[in-house]
Amino acid sequence: MEIYRVTKDSEEWLFKAYDYVRTDAFCFGQNIKIEGEFAHDEPKENANFIVIIDEHKPLAGCNIVYPKSGIARIGRVCVIRERQKTGIGHILIEEAEKWILEQGIRHVVITSQDRAVPFYKRCGYADSPDDPSEYDKTKKKLTEEEKAERLKTLGFNVVVVEKFL
Repeated sequence: MEIYRVTKDSEEWLFKAYDYVRTDAFCFGQNIKIEGEFAHDEPKENANFIVIIDEHKPLAGCNIVYPKSGIARIGRVCVIRERQKTGIGHILIEEAEKWILEQGIRHVVITSQDRAVPFYKRCGYADSPDDPSEYDKTKKKLTEEEKAERLKTLGFNVVVVEKFL
C-alpha cells in the first residue's frame, strides 16, 4: 500500500486517482450528482490531498484545508465502495493528521455527513457545536427548514466533529 501526499506540484495521475475515489464513493455509492460533487473544489494551486493506492488501484482519499489560523479541516473523506469498513478510512485519517501536525496545527475539524459521525468518533473525534459554514466556504448556514429538506432529499445533514492532536 502506498500513501501519497498530493500538492499542486504532484503528478496529474494522483489528482485523477483522488477524483476516481470520490466518484466511486460519493456519486455511485451515495448517488450524489457528479456536478455537485466537483462544483466547489479548491483550485489546484491549493491542493493538499492524501491518496491511498494499493496494487496500482486508488482506494481512498481526503483533502486538507486551513480555513482559520491554527485550524485544519479534513474534507471529502472517501473510500471506494468495495474497500469500505476494512480499516482504510482509519489509515487515511491518521495520515492526514500526521501531515497536519507537521504543519504545527493541533486543532482539526472535519465537516461530515451526520451518518459518518460514529466512524469519526472511533478515530477520536468529538461532536462540535460549530456550524459547517464556519470552516467550509462552499457551505452556507442552513435554516432548520433547509436542513430538513436536505435530509429528505440527500438522506444526510452536514455536521462538524473536532479533535485536538
